Amino acid sequence: MARKQTLADDLEDDFALDNDYISDSGNNEQGDTDIKKTSKASSAAAKRKAQTNEEEDVVVGKKGSKKSKNGSGTSSNGFSVPKDAEEQAQLWNKYMKKAYAGISELELQDISMQAKHIYKADQQEPQWGSANFLEELAKTAVSTGKSKNKVMHGAPQVLVICSSALRVIDLVKKLRPVSKRAVLKLFSRHIKISEQQKTLKSTAVDIAVGTPNRILKLLTEGSLKVNRLRLVVVDCWQDDKMRVVVDMDDTRQDLFGIWRDVLLPASANADYGFKLRLAM
Repeated sequence: MARKQTLADDLEDDFALDNDYISDSGNNEQGDTDIKKTSKASSAAAKRKAQTNEEEDVVVGKKGSKKSKNGSGTSSNGFSVPKDAEEQAQLWNKYMKKAYAGISELELQDISMQAKHIYKADQQEPQWGSANFLEELAKTAVSTGKSKNKVMHGAPQVLVICSSALRVIDLVKKLRPVSKRAVLKLFSRHIKISEQQKTLKSTAVDIAVGTPNRILKLLTEGSLKVNRLRLVVVDCWQDDKMRVVVDMDDTRQDLFGIWRDVLLPASANADYGFKLRLAM
């Protein structure tokens, strides 16, 4: 008994057995309970740490993915054109409402575009979104029109409306192989309107490509005619600043003016069979 007392007295008041020693003792019920609690707490802490690391990895992964998308040229606010005719009409009306913010809903309805106004090729259409979609689409209008319409000066079968003179030049190069007749450039930069009026009056043309302001002026004064027109393409190409012709301050008023003041009234004439198409 004295020996046991001595062993107990030899221990300091602040002496504490570590967990390994307690677990090996095997004869302390309270100690076993404490071990289980400590073990569970350690395990839970480890799980929380692992979960935190996983969440951090996910966040980093998302940021990396976003950066990768931007690096590939895909913009989060990129403009897209739907294939469906009804959706194209809705998109057009959306931006027209923005251009004519001061008019009433009733007035907007009177000039709104409908699915029936959207062009659909009589023959099989080119693949939507393909690199040469515009050229192939133009072919469907020009080839069909040759057998039905008399060639007239200043009266194209295809009219393409672009946001800038540089874009006009680019598309004219692509569209030249579509027709043997002239493909005209209609924009104001370095070209007087009187020169374009003279060219239109003396030139048989199947395709004309131009900017909204110059096209509207030529249509209004009569040098550019719509009696042979079958397809009007609104080129929704995005420039380096991600701008599109339907939403640019210096183009949208004239663009929607072409529709409201010229094309929409002319579409009521049974002799005219043109339709409009948005394309990129």
